[in-house]
Amino acid sequence: MIYKLDKKDYPRIKGLLQSSDQKNDLTLNSIINGMNRGTIYVDNPQEPKTALIDVTGVISIFIGDPTNKKFIDDLRDFLDSQLKIDTYESCGGTWFIAVVKDEKWEQLLENVIADREYEKDYECYYQFNPEIFSSLKEKYKSLPDNYHIKKINKEVIENDPDGILSEVLEEVWYSIEDFNTYGLGYCITKDNKVLSACYSCCVHENKHEISVETYDEKYMNKGLATLVCSAYLEDCIKNGLMPQWSTMETNFGSKRLAKKLGFEFKSKLKTLEFEWQ
Repeated sequence: MIYKLDKKDYPRIKGLLQSSDQKNDLTLNSIINGMNRGTIYVDNPQEPKTALIDVTGVISIFIGDPTNKKFIDDLRDFLDSQLKIDTYESCGGTWFIAVVKDEKWEQLLENVIADREYEKDYECYYQFNPEIFSSLKEKYKSLPDNYHIKKINKEVIENDPDGILSEVLEEVWYSIEDFNTYGLGYCITKDNKVLSACYSCCVHENKHEISVETYDEKYMNKGLATLVCSAYLEDCIKNGLMPQWSTMETNFGSKRLAKKLGFEFKSKLKTLEFEWQ
């Protein structure tokens, strides 16, 4: 069987982090340490040898022994009987996306999902260069009149008439209080309506993964995402935080924005993905 691990037992899988990349991985550590939302599934709750880390119903990361029959033999049924349901309930997700860390896991997962119509892509990882950011920001458009950039805090969240901020933050944080204590975020508003926001979706030590979105189509492509991210990055520089950016290789808009903000491509990992039926 594959078991859902209790949150208090998440540290039990730390021994499965083998490479330096895994041991320093922002997303893995933020979930294992209980900072950000995520679900961990294992072959043995007491002494796990293999684990699946589900990142808020968005991506799945596999670590540990890829030859562990106790885990692998049940994986195909587990995807439909539990992960599909948990993914939808956690965030309304309708896709399975696995980030493949090595060739052994790639071969194994391709065998498990061989009967499905799946696609391949890459998750791209970027590193922030503050000097490039400083040289680029003077070219950004000015914020239009009647628009305001605000740091996301308790007051801003409580005064958000549509509840957008609390909704998106509670998808990745266990509570708004946790976000206010450990996270960072900025938003752009007009008449108190939140139009765009940039916030920490994963935090480990001084490393912060960025999530950014503009919530109304009529406000897209107006430079709002650039400006709200710029405010976020200025705060990171001021307080010694290390912002990180990742996106799918086929998400051209996100890649353009990353470059515009001074992020430089660092590496990429293959992904396997399919839509739940």
